[in-house]
Amino acid sequence: MVFKIILTILLVIAAFLVYLIFVPIAFGVRGSFDDEYFKAFLHDPLRLINLRFDTSSDPGFSLRIFYFIKIGGKKEEKEEKSEKKKQKKAKEKPRDRKKKLLDFIKKRIKAIITNAGALLKHCRIHIDDCDVSFSTGEPDTTAMIYGVLSALPFMYGKSTKLDCDLMSDDAFLRGHIGARGHVNVLLVIIYVLKIVFAK
Repeated sequence: MVFKIILTILLVIAAFLVYLIFVPIAFGVRGSFDDEYFKAFLHDPLRLINLRFDTSSDPGFSLRIFYFIKIGGKKEEKEEKSEKKKQKKAKEKPRDRKKKLLDFIKKRIKAIITNAGALLKHCRIHIDDCDVSFSTGEPDTTAMIYGVLSALPFMYGKSTKLDCDLMSDDAFLRGHIGARGHVNVLLVIIYVLKIVFAK
């Protein structure tokens, strides 16, 4: 009896994981690079998993599984996380966080461009609002990224504006963006692993 219960639970979990991997997942993001403010959502068609992320709230995320299991900070945890967040922000300036991200991008620039470009072609993305300017601090990599983004069909909407600075010696990312779409989780896993383990 116990064995059957355990086996049933394992089969349900396995079926759920297969469902998540192969069904299209809806996502959306809206925010500003200048203010470092972002809101995002991610959920499956049946909303068995519903993830919300908001940098203006603390805790910044909430996760609901099977409609009734909710993961999020309690009141005491919120206060503790808020204090830790303030201390972390005091130690680490926004420029330092951006620099770390840009350093990661520079090290894997070819892998990111190749795999991200391929992944984006599989995503059904709709740009609601976009006004972004950027530079990696190096003209060649800046031009490569701009070229890949310019080749994507969804970047040609009326509300989309993309600009790059080939003359800047400093890396920067400015502007705001709002987008939504669908993507297959299996493809995301494959391309992310390719980027992370790229030499």
